[in-house]
Amino acid sequence: MQATHPERRAATWSEQRPADSAAREAPGAGTGAPTLLDLAANPAAEGIAQRTLLDVCMDLFAKLEASLVTNRQEFIDAYFATLVKQDEMTTLWTEPAYYEHLRTVIQKHVLPLYEHYCAIRAQVLERTEQRSWPKYCMWAIGIGLALELVFTEGRLLRPPTLLPALVIDGLVGYGLYYLINYRDASALKRARRNLLNSIRDLDTQHEVAKRYEVFRKYTGGDLLTAELQLLLASYASPDEFWKDYYAVRKADPTQPADLEKLGIQRFHGFLELHVNGAYSPEARQQRFNALFLLAHKAFILNDRQHYVLNTLKPESKR
Repeated sequence: MQATHPERRAATWSEQRPADSAAREAPGAGTGAPTLLDLAANPAAEGIAQRTLLDVCMDLFAKLEASLVTNRQEFIDAYFATLVKQDEMTTLWTEPAYYEHLRTVIQKHVLPLYEHYCAIRAQVLERTEQRSWPKYCMWAIGIGLALELVFTEGRLLRPPTLLPALVIDGLVGYGLYYLINYRDASALKRARRNLLNSIRDLDTQHEVAKRYEVFRKYTGGDLLTAELQLLLASYASPDEFWKDYYAVRKADPTQPADLEKLGIQRFHGFLELHVNGAYSPEARQQRFNALFLLAHKAFILNDRQHYVLNTLKPESKR
């Protein structure tokens, strides 16, 4: 489908960007590429992955409508290629899987909605262009004069009453023209609002799916599972493990000196990446939470009959 001519558009997408699509700042020079866990755990993290689906769609729609597009697929491919280059120059890193997933969501879910909106807009603009206020005024004057002549038995044709009648009928016609145009404009705004709401819903689903995938990876992935197995192998009982876990979680060491001061050697392997600065505060908390869940699961599987009851038992009765 070709984009509509710029003169036929009621308003461009770029002029009507919503407030929730404000530009994000890029990371400072010299910073390393954030991990997937950092991006998932920290919604405020800077980077290209924080570019929302709505941002990209609004920019893409504006470019589609400002150009005469004969091959939309080729246009979209070129748009994403340019987007990758711009982000790479700005942030010095890109995530290919992110762009590919974003392209798939737009082509599979967003573009059909956009086509439906364009069809509604084309119908509204066609009706608007075929409509003119002089025609409405002339029709209103003609019909009004005919009715008034019948009810006044021709007295309306007298000069003192004819001119005011013409003015009033003309104003009625123009008012009718304005109301019909307002109805069509409202219908177009409603269709556009529905489109944006649908994109926001898809954006929310996309963000939740991305964060869930990262959470699942880091709660059931090989890395954390291996770390957990090493930890549990060094503890003789769950109580001993949870005592050290509580101390480590409360201290949350991020410096080698803090780690040495804590003095819990068995957690050194797990905390090594924390001390090296590989994770943001939110990512560290998510790793602690994931370890908490996996440890409980492992203890339950090892002692299905007693572990839960022993854990819930009051401290004085243990």
